[in-house]
Amino acid sequence: MNKAMWCISICLIALSFSARAEEAQMTRLSKITVDAAHLPAYREALAEEVRASMALEPGVLSLYAVFDKEDPTRLTILEIYANRQAYEAHVKSPHFLAYKNGTLHMVTSLELVDVDPLLPELKIK
Repeated sequence: MNKAMWCISICLIALSFSARAEEAQMTRLSKITVDAAHLPAYREALAEEVRASMALEPGVLSLYAVFDKEDPTRLTILEIYANRQAYEAHVKSPHFLAYKNGTLHMVTSLELVDVDPLLPELKIK
């Protein structure tokens, strides 16, 4: 294989990996702490946002929120998106922006942790 063919092959392989990376599922944990005085209003706003996202955005595969039993002001959301583009569209959606802006004063801490699923091909039943 000559040098030009080798360079073309390497470029094609790199583009292939780049395209697959853009299409790969994106999974994240959002770890949130909410001011106890705002917990009922926060839960309502989050429920509305999750329902809208799941109903209106095909790229949002899961938004599964769980509250700590010992400290219900702490919650974790398992977020699964079809790909990075689906996530980017989600955070620009009107319902997400309404939730984010409406609850900003309720949240005392937020940690976003990108994670890799053990078996990404498994679906939530």
